[in-house]
Amino acid sequence: MSEKIADFELKHKGTSYAEGENGKLIASVNWETEGEMEVYGVVYGTLKVVHDISDPDANGGTCSWAGEGFMPDGTKAIGFQSGTWEKAGSHVWKLSMTGRDSKEGAVRTESTIALETLTWSGTVYKA
Repeated sequence: MSEKIADFELKHKGTSYAEGENGKLIASVNWETEGEMEVYGVVYGTLKVVHDISDPDANGGTCSWAGEGFMPDGTKAIGFQSGTWEKAGSHVWKLSMTGRDSKEGAVRTESTIALETLTWSGTVYKA
């Protein structure tokens, strides 16, 4: 396994929806920490999830993340990741994403979203 950078827990802060091409529903879900995350400080960001109107109960799909962290020393980090989500139980999604951030470089994230509590938790690793 790769070197762990940080564990995280984010809370849901709102969702907006848009119609994409060919019957796609694009959900933009806003998240933030309720304190400071190790390494990245206070984190805010948006998870974009794409659903298909012809398969609203799909067991998985694509997702992407764009966010920023405000660290205690006054510096900021930004990051982008993309990957997949899949159902991992009743009202639970498992996400696997890779990308890059301005603090650590290439990163990989393994996480779960508990839809009933609207909590997203997981771990960021060096890719």
